[in-house]
Amino acid sequence: AQGHVAALVLAGGQGTRLGYDGPKGLFDIQLPSRKSLFQLLAERLVKLQQLAMAVTTTETGNDTKCCIPFYIMTSPINHQTTVEFWNQHDYFGLSRANVIFFQQGMLPCLTPDGKIIMETASKVSMAPDGNGGIYPSLLHSGALDDMEGRGIRHLHVFSIDNALV
Repeated sequence: AQGHVAALVLAGGQGTRLGYDGPKGLFDIQLPSRKSLFQLLAERLVKLQQLAMAVTTTETGNDTKCCIPFYIMTSPINHQTTVEFWNQHDYFGLSRANVIFFQQGMLPCLTPDGKIIMETASKVSMAPDGNGGIYPSLLHSGALDDMEGRGIRHLHVFSIDNALV
């Protein structure tokens, strides 16, 4: 409630292993609600903000709005589709200003013996750098500066694969 906490989901992966042709966050995990992973996360964050606001109001007597910024790391492969999905669903009740998308980096693809894989005769094949790319991506995308500007001190980072977060 003091504005020092943010959440960050690592959502650069595709749902290929799940038999889904699209970003994992859009995947319906077959719950009775039929909600996507992104919707489940957003609704939990909305509820968490409401709970934090209730505690703050009780403790201080002030009806202060609570904001937990939500950072979403995508990949160049799924970034546009992910942003469009959030727009189509009006950010699931979260403030657009507090949902920040940024892309992970790309690295050249290598064979098991370390040779560079070529996409074409003159173009190196590239792939997202994975969850470990969070650190340079936060820095280069401006997301880290955004966090600093908001006074974020604590960041809860989790993978889109974890539906129980």
